[in-house]
Amino acid sequence: MGQVSEQVNQKAFGWAATDPSAVFSPFTFSRGAMGENDVTFKVLYCGICHSDLHMAKNELGEFCTYPLVPGHEIFGIVTEIGSKAALSTMDGIIDTEKPPGLPVFPLLMGRKIVGGYASGGMKETQEMLYFASQHNIAAYIDVIPMEYLNTAMDRLVKGDIRY
Repeated sequence: MGQVSEQVNQKAFGWAATDPSAVFSPFTFSRGAMGENDVTFKVLYCGICHSDLHMAKNELGEFCTYPLVPGHEIFGIVTEIGSKAALSTMDGIIDTEKPPGLPVFPLLMGRKIVGGYASGGMKETQEMLYFASQHNIAAYIDVIPMEYLNTAMDRLVKGDIRY
């Protein structure tokens, strides 16, 4: 983990739409100084879907604020935390196929809680996969570079990409 940043503003980069035309282009911006409750992470992958398209085109009314950077399902690496104290207070989601092995002693000493939710467990996932296989349903995923974002958004509009 990194240390608290000494910068007043940190530089960031993304692809953004600047108006309802929903044309995305490289966008460099500054974000505020790192606060003690903030986390900085490098986004490695993000999902885009119709909700990103609707927001970029401002189809939900005057709800959108530009510039708009798409992608609300993200995967990345934490690079900085606001205060190392914040290090022990982070919540997170662990999605695994096998039950995770957790060190019990640090959890007990730190008074941490680990919870689960049964609706997305292995049994339910297996049932969903079985149903999909019985009905010839298969996942189709395009992994694309950001430079292809506008083409991908056009494919969403045309229905070439469904979800």
